[in-house]
Amino acid sequence: MENVETGKLSPEEMQGQLEHRERQIEAIRRTSDALFSHPSVEAMVQATLEIALEVLRADSGTVYLYNRPTDTLVFRYVIGPMATQLIGKSIPASQGVAGTVFRTGTPVLIGDVSQRKDFNPTVDDDTGYKTKSMMTVPVKRTGGSPIGVMQVMNPTVPFTQHDLEVLEVLCAQAATGIEHAQLLEAQRNAEIGNRVGEIAHDIKNMMTPIETGILTLQPVLNDMFEQVAATVGKCAPEHTWGAEVNDATAGVGSLHTWLLDDLLAAARRVGRRTAYIAGMVKGTLPPPIFEEGNLNDVASDVVKTLVRTAQDKGLSLKTDLDDAFPNTLFDYDRFFDCLYNLVNNALPETPPGGRVTVRTRGPNTPGGSLTIEVEDTGRGIPEDILDKLFTKDAISTKVGGTGLGTSVAARVVREHGGDIKPVSVVGKGSTFIISVPPVPPSPESPG
Repeated sequence: MENVETGKLSPEEMQGQLEHRERQIEAIRRTSDALFSHPSVEAMVQATLEIALEVLRADSGTVYLYNRPTDTLVFRYVIGPMATQLIGKSIPASQGVAGTVFRTGTPVLIGDVSQRKDFNPTVDDDTGYKTKSMMTVPVKRTGGSPIGVMQVMNPTVPFTQHDLEVLEVLCAQAATGIEHAQLLEAQRNAEIGNRVGEIAHDIKNMMTPIETGILTLQPVLNDMFEQVAATVGKCAPEHTWGAEVNDATAGVGSLHTWLLDDLLAAARRVGRRTAYIAGMVKGTLPPPIFEEGNLNDVASDVVKTLVRTAQDKGLSLKTDLDDAFPNTLFDYDRFFDCLYNLVNNALPETPPGGRVTVRTRGPNTPGGSLTIEVEDTGRGIPEDILDKLFTKDAISTKVGGTGLGTSVAARVVREHGGDIKPVSVVGKGSTFIISVPPVPPSPESPG
């Protein structure tokens, strides 16, 4: 103990302070190294948390980053038994110990979480993890505002005030790196967004003559077939040329309206899809336009659009629709894109002779969720790819694929306040299960 008369520290206290300083220096050194070796936000966050757990001898931890548009703290990276369940999820920035630390900017050390009124046990209840003690520190530069929060839990040796100081230093260093990485990513995204915007503009210009040609051709063909019908009607009973003309034009006559309508819809869809992707990249995506309708109609239209592609591959593409499926409010174009992407992804993954089914089911209970499933009998999705499907690291298993299809689908579902879950067995097939509330979130809602 410190000698009260002389003010000198005991050997044990001096040793403790030396170890504390060594941990601080080690944390600073390793975090500084990470600033230069991990240019992306994800890699920077991961490296920071790994260093914190190792230096502070904790068994699990979380880095939350603040999402301003939704006023939430997002589980950006998690290490521990609950990691796979939490990464990507979010909590209101006003709730829990993390919310308290984020709002106040003041770090806290909690030896027993049961003694904290603001401790929210929901995450423990959902994951089965038992938090006993924790340190929570704002991720912020010295003198700056928090950009997130770091929590480390359940150490092998009880946390001390020295440990809290070490974590503060580490988070201050990390905040500098994360903000730098965010600026680099924003710059890259702006450059990509500008390029995609140029491409979208070019595609729109290229699609314009196609749309114009279809709109011009439709009335011309309609008039031609009316004239053919009128001419055939003048054919005398004893002549056969009328029947021969009917036989020659029957195929085109019965299909041309459907084909041209479908081509026009597809051309316009290309324009919308390109603009949508450009908006995603730029971060300027407009909010969805919710209108009343039935998602059965969207499912039917997607299958109708892709059924010939499926037939060419030797596949069965069908719907299994709930006749009692209720009307709801949704953005038709975006939900079409969502289901189109999922079905279009399933077709090349399903061997000839297989099937892809789009299924709808109404709520099991009053006010319950609406369910849409895209099920295939394909090759299935390996676990390492399945885990990344709805992240920025998503990859495509199709030749020339980008991995954007599932990202678009997930974004659309979230815009409608819903959830999407993939279930897959390698060698047997996959099912993407979409659940959306009967009433979508309001524009003001963070959902």
